[in-house]
Amino acid sequence: MVSGNISSLLSFVGLAEWHVPTAGMFLWVKIKGLHDVRKLIEEKAFKKEIFMLPGYHFYLDSSAPCPYFRASFSLASPEQMDMAFQGLAQLIKESL
Repeated sequence: MVSGNISSLLSFVGLAEWHVPTAGMFLWVKIKGLHDVRKLIEEKAFKKEIFMLPGYHFYLDSSAPCPYFRASFSLASPEQMDMAFQGLAQLIKESL
């Protein structure tokens, strides 16, 4: 379910890289062209009610820039996932 929605949205616009998980509810996504996604995820996405977690939270040095974010879809419907990634794709385009 997750892999189909993400592939159809993010790879279409060519904005991100990821590896489709074989298990679990987390997906790690690397945004192409952004050295650090902190502002994009914590400010811009949050204002649009797109809730993801910047990857720096999982770094030993949390002040280091990070192009990754973690998405979780344990409670999201396919429609909610589509809406979130469409909105996120638009924010990424605006940030590049």
